[in-house]
Amino acid sequence: MPKSPPPRDDDARAFEEAMRGARRIEGGARRVTGSPAAARGSSKARAVPAPGGNRPPFEVERVGDAVAGRAADVSAEVLRALRRGDHRPEARLDLHGQTRDEALRAVERFILRSRADGDRAVLVIHGRGQNSEAGEPVLRPALHEWLTSAAAARAGVMAFAPAPARAGGTGATVVLLRR
Repeated sequence: MPKSPPPRDDDARAFEEAMRGARRIEGGARRVTGSPAAARGSSKARAVPAPGGNRPPFEVERVGDAVAGRAADVSAEVLRALRRGDHRPEARLDLHGQTRDEALRAVERFILRSRADGDRAVLVIHGRGQNSEAGEPVLRPALHEWLTSAAAARAGVMAFAPAPARAGGTGATVVLLRR
């Protein structure tokens, strides 16, 4: 099995910062997983058909809270580059304080405007927190659902991935737009 490359300094610092204040679970080393709902939602590269059939489906990867996707005609290398942070966002939209419907309308307007302005990569900040009375996130799953929709394909979405740690991690999503 090939060895993974050593972590970059900024990755190591981000990990240390994220783990600050964490403590070991009593009872020895055990694997801790997310909720049963999150486990059911975990999958690697599943096709999500775009409604309307006018665009190819998106390939979506879910690992815990991290969701990434690419249009079927976009190479896996493009998505890897997006995950690495190779595309620096040229515009950003913060959805904090908005309802699900307000946020989705704002995202669509933002994506269309950004593409018209010639932006290649944009950042959508949705937060990690619990946004509903039930304690489940609302904005992040709604955004990911929209990003794999026919509307997103028509708006020019090529790929999306969680932002690098320095730009918000799973609390933000980087979206790559077609030229």
